[in-house]
Amino acid sequence: MKEVLLITFLCLNLTFNTEAQTVKVFYENKSQGFILYVTNYELYPVSISLDLDLSNMNFSEGNRNIFVIPPKSVKFKIGELSTVSPRIGTRFSYTYKSTMGDVTLKKYDKSFVYDLPFPKGKGYTVYQGYNGTFSHQNENALDFTMPEGTEVSAVRDGIVIKIVQNNTESCPREECKIFNNYIIVMHADGTFAYYAHIKFNGAKCTLGDSVKKGDIIAYSGNVGWSSAPHLHFSCFLGGF
Repeated sequence: MKEVLLITFLCLNLTFNTEAQTVKVFYENKSQGFILYVTNYELYPVSISLDLDLSNMNFSEGNRNIFVIPPKSVKFKIGELSTVSPRIGTRFSYTYKSTMGDVTLKKYDKSFVYDLPFPKGKGYTVYQGYNGTFSHQNENALDFTMPEGTEVSAVRDGIVIKIVQNNTESCPREECKIFNNYIIVMHADGTFAYYAHIKFNGAKCTLGDSVKKGDIIAYSGNVGWSSAPHLHFSCFLGGF
């Protein structure tokens, strides 16, 4: 009897390095106050967590502090600061952090049937699964052993929103994760797919490309936090 391995890709909350995100909070003057705006030049929605420190001012959004900024937003208004009493001075300051995706997303397609991240008819060993011992602590990710230069295919239709392919270094230690090459694809329901350890200049797509399930998007490699050639794959939701 033929044995069939069924792998369920669990979407997890995963926060990636936000340093590359071109997100900025700024303000403009208005009568008796200020208007707060956010720019988001990325191809995907970005969530920000805003911490306000106010003196003699009210925020139009009350205690709300989480805001989702649409893609390619030049001047997205998130609220207004208004003076409480014109007889005394006012002061305000703010800090914020950002993460990719919509952190308020509650409904996504949990029944979607994903392809494996390589062409049909091919087979590769899963050498590390969810909550692994080498590098998947508290992470629902899969590592497929495959030779460098193996074709990597999209598991689902989506938009290519991040590509890093300029790194060549690797080592079997966590500090080498800064050298990871990867591609991230955003799906229609707001989830993301992460394909990591692709080879130097190994992307077969460009930012903003629409890809279909099964399209070849990259060639696998052995860069970043890696002990041997493989493809690291996970599906995730935005989260702080």
